[in-house]
Amino acid sequence: MDSILFKNIKYYASYQGLFVIIFVILSSLGAFFHFLLDHEISIVESWLHNNHWEILITAKLISLFLLSRWFKIRLYELKTVRQLLKELITWPQLRAMVISAFMLVSYLTMGKPVFTGLSGSWYHYLASFGGIFLYFGIEFVVIAYLDDVLNPKERPSYLWLRLWYVFLFGVSFRLSIPDYYKLLPFVVFCFSTLIFLSGPAFKSWSNVLCFLTVFVAPMAAVFGMDPVWGEDFSPFKFSSKLELSFLAVIWMISFSYYKYRDQIIYGAQRLYR
Repeated sequence: MDSILFKNIKYYASYQGLFVIIFVILSSLGAFFHFLLDHEISIVESWLHNNHWEILITAKLISLFLLSRWFKIRLYELKTVRQLLKELITWPQLRAMVISAFMLVSYLTMGKPVFTGLSGSWYHYLASFGGIFLYFGIEFVVIAYLDDVLNPKERPSYLWLRLWYVFLFGVSFRLSIPDYYKLLPFVVFCFSTLIFLSGPAFKSWSNVLCFLTVFVAPMAAVFGMDPVWGEDFSPFKFSSKLELSFLAVIWMISFSYYKYRDQIIYGAQRLYR
């Protein structure tokens, strides 16, 4: 493993490790104060469950802050979030919008959602939508910072870096979110797609925001694909369970469209002529 690749992996793994530790500390503090008030274990479990998204996002933000402070102490020159937004936020590519819509339609068609009622309040829908949006979005703030700081001149092997990022993200997810709803494959699928849509150097943030807004967040808040709450508060749920093979098929179709769209259109135009 070359040194620049190892450095990227080391810092991303450090961020994920820090996030898991802070999450455990925050959860433990919340439980500790509940026990001080002589609350029953069921109340503590209910509090942790209902506030899981808030704890996760707080832990991620603290980890991001500590990581940025570490780089500043090491005298790295970091861009501000405002500078990054100016550079990286543009209108998303058409192919990213098509992939987002295609995946949403594929899930709705094959999963056959049914209305289960409004079991949650507006806050639960907002927390689910915003929670998973920020959970993934903060990851790409971290990844963009790491790429700007660590790779200004020499570039690592982005193929291997993507694979390591997906693996470390999956481990972090599993350590911070009990997979009661068996959504780990779906979460890894979403993160892998975001990694792919973010471009060669993880800088196509508009594609990331598009996929999060059109597919990931609605799937969690509306259709019960929330890794924290599952179908507890969503107005719809899927009547057909979609297996890992389904995820692989729609991912490969999306990948082929994204990578070979221009060649396919050119070939179709030649055949038409």
